[in-house]
Amino acid sequence: MFASDTSADGEWGLLRALRLNAAQTMRYLDTYVESSRSHGFSDEALSTWKLMHQRAEASYAELAALVANNPKARRQSHVMLVEERVAAEYYAFMRVVLGTLRQMWAQFDPALIISGLVVLVLTTVSLIAVYVRSRHTSLEAMVARLWKQCATGGVIGVVLGRALSIVLVSQSISHISLLEASAAGLAIGVMATSCSLLLFAAGDNELPSISRPESLRARLCNPSMLLNSIACGMAIMHGLAFMSNSFTFREDGIVLHLAQTLILALVHLALYLVMSSSSAKQKAAGYRAFVCGSLIMVLNRAASYSTVCREEQLPGCTPTFYGLPSASISSVSLAAANLVMVWLVPFAVLRVLKRSQSHRGMVAKLWISIGMRISMGMSAAYWLLDSIDGNHSTSGAAPGKKSDWSDLRIVLARMAVGIALGGGFAAWYSSPFCLDVAISKPPPQAAGPVTRSSAKAQASSPQHTAVVLGYGNAFGAAYLVFVTVVFCALYLVQQPMGGITISLLFIKLLLCVEAFDSLRDALVTSSLLPAQTTMIAILAYLDYFSTGHQFTLVSIQWSTAFIGVREMQLVICGIIVALNTLGSFILASVCVPMAVLWNESLGSRVLRLAPESFVARLGGAAALYVGYHAVVATSSAINAAVFRRHLMVWKIFAPRFMFSVPVFLVSTVVVLLLATGFAAMRVLRLGINVGNVRGLPVARDSGRV
Repeated sequence: MFASDTSADGEWGLLRALRLNAAQTMRYLDTYVESSRSHGFSDEALSTWKLMHQRAEASYAELAALVANNPKARRQSHVMLVEERVAAEYYAFMRVVLGTLRQMWAQFDPALIISGLVVLVLTTVSLIAVYVRSRHTSLEAMVARLWKQCATGGVIGVVLGRALSIVLVSQSISHISLLEASAAGLAIGVMATSCSLLLFAAGDNELPSISRPESLRARLCNPSMLLNSIACGMAIMHGLAFMSNSFTFREDGIVLHLAQTLILALVHLALYLVMSSSSAKQKAAGYRAFVCGSLIMVLNRAASYSTVCREEQLPGCTPTFYGLPSASISSVSLAAANLVMVWLVPFAVLRVLKRSQSHRGMVAKLWISIGMRISMGMSAAYWLLDSIDGNHSTSGAAPGKKSDWSDLRIVLARMAVGIALGGGFAAWYSSPFCLDVAISKPPPQAAGPVTRSSAKAQASSPQHTAVVLGYGNAFGAAYLVFVTVVFCALYLVQQPMGGITISLLFIKLLLCVEAFDSLRDALVTSSLLPAQTTMIAILAYLDYFSTGHQFTLVSIQWSTAFIGVREMQLVICGIIVALNTLGSFILASVCVPMAVLWNESLGSRVLRLAPESFVARLGGAAALYVGYHAVVATSSAINAAVFRRHLMVWKIFAPRFMFSVPVFLVSTVVVLLLATGFAAMRVLRLGINVGNVRGLPVARDSGRV
């Protein structure tokens, strides 16, 4: 159709199309530059575009003047050459403009995309392999076996990456730089080497077995295998949800159903243990797991009430995060309801510790009973005053009735975080174990005649007995105190509804630990780490939505940046916003080591036979938890690459991938460095020093230990 010259004015069809397209493009650029101050175009680029378009228009005007008085001149050869030259100028203008816009807005480099996806896939596989190896091999042995080969693989990857980048750039296939190629080659080389060694290299079992080996048939028939398989299915389904834009922006509902499905499987397993077990201890453990799982399901439904709506979810979604659908500031009643959490959370923590008598320890009495309540109370009071000020300023009150609690709010915020990080952390760091010693008197002797043998036996028996309270859950209780310190800091940076939901998340994580610990008591030889870490990760995603966030830039709560500060401070305000946005993932990451440390006593069998297995099990739990986030990040990256030309790529797929990266990185750093590397290792080091204590000598006829 472009070769036709049957138009009304006899103009060549291709030239007419190019001229109209160039006029539309130039009009769009002028409008875009006028309407957006941050358009990003340089003055040089704008002047070049205008000059090229003016030159093409001038050439077209000369052509029009040439054939104006002689319509038959179009069929002459020299006029046709002029038409081709004018069309070439319009075409060159379009190529230059579109090329610049593509470089600025939609430049997809296939080499970088493929290398990034390969790194993510290999990372996910490596994390799963680390968990499998950690069940039989210590982390020290794995590192000693891997580091030399991984270093060699990294060097080979750098060399191959640089060589391949030269070829791709010379063929105009990619614009990857040598630095980017070196980084990609290093990551791929290290990850590929670690995957191959962890999956296929034979290794001895450095860790002694602490339980009877199970046959393949026994493993397949074990109920815990079904629960772990369901958990793996939930992780895969979460990743597959990003294959559709409709599922992606309805992720909050999908995560809720995944969490409820996994918990329902746990409840069914608990009921099976209650009905089929012949031991009273197993029945009690199954009943305890059933109660904890049922409470988690109820709390999940309660937390899902708090929502903020994406633009794509309207009008089928009603926002409830601020109390009213049309509100942008939390209501005073909602802030007042947040005060209930000041009593509920410490009560739940003490109730969990009471089962092992750890609540009678000095740290639990001073910090959880007093300090934690004071810190949370100040945080709740801060948000109550903030809601009063905010609603007063938006209600159109008279100027004489001014309500300004800003100075008091700053004092409350700083005191709350000071008590949490100063008092709570100092108390935990100095003496983390929640232990106490109780002296009990012997039971009274039965009445009767006193013989020489009975008098001798009574004299040789101890008159007092020392009972170490909290000994059975020494590791778990000590680590839980550290988690409460982190929770108090995160509680401050959440708005009232967010404070309620993150408090419910903390309680759900405690119930999750109790439920799986009860199942381990009933299923003596089973490992439930895959199911437990999956549930922790899903609960983190569920609470992310409940705290008033979506995976969109507009849902970031920028107003929280000024908690405890009077003016903008880039670093401090950025950290506060990050804690507000990723608070649920940070809290869940900190709770991961409790899956291993909970209800482990100072003199446990594992501690006596294989103390290094604690570290290996902690590493395996951390690898599984990070592996879940790696699956989500990998799936979001793959689908963002597949749908990079989709109409909604910058609305749905790209923001989801951009948020999955900080979630993955922050979760990895917190669970590996802060939770496992610092807090859990300190508890283990202190516990191993006193773990060989079998009893406490008691002086006869005295209460001194």
